[in-house]
Amino acid sequence: MADTITADMIIHDVVSRYPATVKVFHGHGLPCTACAVGSRESVAQGARTHRFTPEKLDQIVKDLNAVINGEPVSVAPKKAPVGRGVPLTMANSAADRKIKQVIAIMSGKGGVGKSLVTGLLAVSLRRQGQRVGVLDGDITGPSIARMFGTKGQPTKSPNGGIEPLVSKGGIKIMSMNMFLERESDPVVWRGPMVSSAIKQFYSDVDWGELDYLLVDLPPGTSDAPMTVMQALPVDGVVIVSSPQMLATMIVMKCINMVRQLKGLIVGVVENMAYFETPNGERYEIFGPSNGTELVSMTGAPLLGHLPIDPSLTTLCDSGRVEEYYAEAYEELAGNFVNTLKIKR
Repeated sequence: MADTITADMIIHDVVSRYPATVKVFHGHGLPCTACAVGSRESVAQGARTHRFTPEKLDQIVKDLNAVINGEPVSVAPKKAPVGRGVPLTMANSAADRKIKQVIAIMSGKGGVGKSLVTGLLAVSLRRQGQRVGVLDGDITGPSIARMFGTKGQPTKSPNGGIEPLVSKGGIKIMSMNMFLERESDPVVWRGPMVSSAIKQFYSDVDWGELDYLLVDLPPGTSDAPMTVMQALPVDGVVIVSSPQMLATMIVMKCINMVRQLKGLIVGVVENMAYFETPNGERYEIFGPSNGTELVSMTGAPLLGHLPIDPSLTTLCDSGRVEEYYAEAYEELAGNFVNTLKIKR
């Protein structure tokens, strides 16, 4: 008698026994297969979580049974992107890694320019001749791919991993947006799925030999930052803030998190510190600098005091961040490299 999948079966058990069903789940818009929480629900529970009608649930079950029997299904089976397949375990490849330094860029506060600092630090390091990669750890709000103008989906590497895309300047990039059908598609995932994707971006991507892998993190002190600090071999953390006292207060939460997890703070960056007019006049739009307070909080040096530059916004929006040049960012990269050498 042929096997039959029912609505009360656990999603994890279904995809583990019948891997082909992953594509059907994804084809129906049910991304529970890689979630440590969602995958332990039944097919019916997962459908209810995503507010599917009873009729939609019946169709999913029908298609699941069809695919395991080699029969046609009602939706085009889609290959599940990273984080939506059968849950993967972290590759035990730390000893084989050819990445010299893994650096996390964190804040705790949104809107202070972590992605911008990450991108421009990567650009400046690359200009120094360093081999650089950027892992976009902001799974639900990725911006690195757009900033560097990298388009298309990653392919399988000769080593069997995921081949990262490479920017015009030679920076290796991995971002969730590369796996979406449309750039504007939301990534509506629970925390465990986000953590799974970050791990896969590190362990399953064929980064090759790098001097620096910069990990751009979302704000907060929850799943994504914890995953990076605890599951990735992070060599140091760069803290980004802005002069606003509210931002500084929230960034302090991030600093305390890094300390609690025994991380090394390489330095701090104060972004959006001032605006300079064509006549050379400076205006501190968000208030006076809190650089001294940041240094006191972290015991780490102030790596950069960065301005607001409208021309940079235009370049980022058009995917041409590598064309930007400013002394402040070149100085940031120099201070970063020198400080890391001392701390190591």
